[in-house]
Amino acid sequence: MFSPKLGRRLSLGSYDAFRTWLVIEANPAVESFTERPAHADGPGSAVIDFWVQLRNVPSGEFWFIEGRKRSRNDDHASMHDAPALPAILHNQTVRLVRQEDLKAWSVPIANWSRIVPYLVSHRRFRDALLEQSIVVYLGHPRTLDAVLERFAANDATSVEASLFALVAGGRVESPDLAVAPLSGATRFERP
Repeated sequence: MFSPKLGRRLSLGSYDAFRTWLVIEANPAVESFTERPAHADGPGSAVIDFWVQLRNVPSGEFWFIEGRKRSRNDDHASMHDAPALPAILHNQTVRLVRQEDLKAWSVPIANWSRIVPYLVSHRRFRDALLEQSIVVYLGHPRTLDAVLERFAANDATSVEASLFALVAGGRVESPDLAVAPLSGATRFERP
């Protein structure tokens, strides 16, 4: 995977880490992050999944993803309580990303799995004038179809990539991306 936020390839160890990474990419309040930054308690201990620096938490946070275990008596994957994590580790706040969180975020994760390829493929071809024109146009909520129609003189993929870059940067928002699959009816607006 390539992270548009970091401008480099990532090394993710699981599907849950992939889904958590999409949540991180989608959050404009995340200024920076790194995957698998350290061991929790020296070599051989659990690996921290992410270090995340949020705009309002300058020191950053460690994110652990709750693991899945199989029960011997059950063919289905079952959830077990994760070992108690300290509130602070290596002088950083610790956040546990639970399986329930990942399930609750399934719609935005699916949407961002569609958005990130636009951000990656167009990152070197950003059009500042097109982006600013879109921001001005979004003075009122507009659907994706309306944005594409308004900027039909431009390549549709470039318009979508510009719009999604604005969302990733926090200059445009779309509450719809959190609750419904991305479509032509998805609304966008300035914050």
